[in-house]
Amino acid sequence: MSSSSDCGGAADYVRSYLQAPFLADEARRLRALEIVRAGGRVVVGGMISADRWELRDWLTDELVREGSAGPVSLLGLCHADTLYADGPEPEVETVPLSLRRALEDWVCEPATPDEDIAAFVGWPVGRVRELR
Repeated sequence: MSSSSDCGGAADYVRSYLQAPFLADEARRLRALEIVRAGGRVVVGGMISADRWELRDWLTDELVREGSAGPVSLLGLCHADTLYADGPEPEVETVPLSLRRALEDWVCEPATPDEDIAAFVGWPVGRVRELR
């Protein structure tokens, strides 16, 4: 099946579905860079054992703070987990919900060949492998 015989936008939906996590990661990284340019710091981390915590710079992995016996202090810091935002929704005007779910299952099924997806969406196989 080729994208020229696309069933009501299904190939467009699959392309958007494959790209969505990468677009969200890019938006998150851009937001982190904005925070850093404004003088802030973006960190990751938390509890590393029953009584120890540490925070590391998300972009450089530098140890920023560590401690024990007490809450992790984020004062003056932004945790990277707060940078997740809803990404652009794939175009779904003409794709019914049940078909979207079936397409997502098909794309995520390990037995689905990358070549089949590539042929369906009109992309090179390497691009599909990169996104899967």
